Amino acid sequence: MRVIRRRSKKPLYILLVLSVLGGYGYWALTKPLPLLMPAQASQQILIPAAGSKLAWPASQAAVGILGTDVLETHGNQTPAPIASVAKVITCLVVLDKKPLKAGQTGPVITLTPADVALYKNTMAQDGSLVSVVAGEQITQYQMLQAIMLPSANNMADSLAIWAFGSLANYTTTANAFLAEHGLSETKVGVDASGLSPTTTSTATDLVKLGELAMQEPVLAEVVGQSTATGIPQTAFVKNVNSLLGTANIVGIKTGNTEQAGGVFLSASRLIIENKPTIIVTAVVGSPTLFVALKDSLTLVKSAQTNFEVVTVVDKYQEVGRYAVPWGGSIATITEEEAGVSTWNGSKYSTQVNLRPVKVGSTAAGSIPITNQPPVKVRLAYKAAPPSAWWRLSHPISK
Repeated sequence: MRVIRRRSKKPLYILLVLSVLGGYGYWALTKPLPLLMPAQASQQILIPAAGSKLAWPASQAAVGILGTDVLETHGNQTPAPIASVAKVITCLVVLDKKPLKAGQTGPVITLTPADVALYKNTMAQDGSLVSVVAGEQITQYQMLQAIMLPSANNMADSLAIWAFGSLANYTTTANAFLAEHGLSETKVGVDASGLSPTTTSTATDLVKLGELAMQEPVLAEVVGQSTATGIPQTAFVKNVNSLLGTANIVGIKTGNTEQAGGVFLSASRLIIENKPTIIVTAVVGSPTLFVALKDSLTLVKSAQTNFEVVTVVDKYQEVGRYAVPWGGSIATITEEEAGVSTWNGSKYSTQVNLRPVKVGSTAAGSIPITNQPPVKVRLAYKAAPPSAWWRLSHPISK
């Protein structure tokens, strides 16, 4: 009887296993390596606040920078009469309804006997004024000049009535405008000039008001003029802001009455990190206008020097770490030093923004710096590739 021997299938199984293992090995050794991930994708850098160095007056006062919130205040911020600083509100509210662009003079306004009556009433109250006659024609821009330079009370009331029909309508609109812009402690009273003590505010709100004024191009232009000519019934008018041009002061408005004492809202310009910066200060409730101006000048000068250059990051400063999946970690460092000029008394913060990094690369992220290009962040060195054993033993790695 013949025995038939069957050929063993072992060699085929072994070949199959070897093929699978070979394919796996090739795949594991050549597949893309996982990205290096930051231990913290984003972290904050916070520079502590230095002490403020402001020369405050005895009365209430405040300081701000155009484009920011009010930075610092001094004294009890209680609403008080603001005298002719109220005219800043008048001009803003009128320009909000009847805007002018730079270079425009606006419509021609014909003054009436009612405007002459306002003039006489202002004269009787010993208020500042500009002479007018019935039938006089004056442009809107010239009225703004008459209001803001010689501080003509009669012109403020005349312009408000021209724009809104009556002082009562103006008052309603002005108070709505103030509420809309967050000036909750400011109220407009019975006139547009501030001659009445019924228009009140705080130094904090006046700084906000000053920022609004300096963001209105036509008004900012007018308050920066030392004189003006061409206004009817006058040879020329002079700005009553005697500090204009001193200590880089470019506006805004003085005020003084028996009830208000002295009030001064100022704007001064300086360059911080090659960027024009407007500092706004307000002094309310000084005994006299002379004292308000003297104290304001001291405050303005101290505010202009109240900036300090602080280092945000040093060159090669460690600002994070990356975990290496096959062991260890690598620090991230900055490529350069960066500093900013910041207001004493305020904190400066920024973010370290890190992203996943491919093995073999070092570019890791950046740190935004105000008014400067961002600082680049990189790995301290390139990550070494993993061993073959790690590749083979970590088939699923991200």
